[in-house]
Amino acid sequence: MHEFSICEQLVRVIGEELARVNSERPVHLLRARVAVGRLRQIVPENLRFAFEVLTRDTPAEGASLELREIPVTATCGGCGWHGEVEPNRFVCPECGGTNLEAHTGRELFLESLEIEDDEPDNHQSLS
Repeated sequence: MHEFSICEQLVRVIGEELARVNSERPVHLLRARVAVGRLRQIVPENLRFAFEVLTRDTPAEGASLELREIPVTATCGGCGWHGEVEPNRFVCPECGGTNLEAHTGRELFLESLEIEDDEPDNHQSLS
């Protein structure tokens, strides 16, 4: 399950960002939003489980993990078609060719954090 190793890095980056903000005032993570390309073949439930386990006893404990899926887009080297393709069927829908160049679908990055400080009803988004 490669989601745990991916999530370890994600939690490390979140921890660094929370520490940076936390130096100004105590904060707690409410939500982390992550962009994930479909070619990464990440199982969302596994990533969320890893996030829950790896954030225990941290300022991120109890936060939700929101995933934004990025589709696979490609251009066909044979006919020039450009559009979205299924990651497990890398075939041009126009000409049936397999000479496709992927443009999106490999992404994996922390998009934003929603935090709350000790002040009631004081939410902030970090992008």
